Amino acid sequence: MHLVRTVGDASPREITCGTMRELTSSKDFPGMDIVHVTIGSETKRHYHKRLTEVYFVLKGSIVMEVDGKKEGLKEGGMVMIFPNTEHKAWKASKGSAEILVICCPPWTKEDEVLTET
Repeated sequence: MHLVRTVGDASPREITCGTMRELTSSKDFPGMDIVHVTIGSETKRHYHKRLTEVYFVLKGSIVMEVDGKKEGLKEGGMVMIFPNTEHKAWKASKGSAEILVICCPPWTKEDEVLTET
């Protein structure tokens, strides 16, 4: 068994991190999900109680603030963010930044805690 999906087939939805397009969900596999996120400007500072996230930069560049430390990521760069780790991202490129986000376990609204409004 396998899945094939494209970003263009996924419906856009606005979330804390920008515009999300769900490539997989817990219905496909209960252990993780994969989403495509377009960051138009910046995300809101937040953390997750249970999930670990991997951000992989597909297009453009971003600046990540993780536990108060800033680091730039270009295309091909990644960061793994563990539970209870406060983080925020800004687009650093002229155009939108696109990232692939892998969440384990799958993202839920109840797991996300905003620390910035």
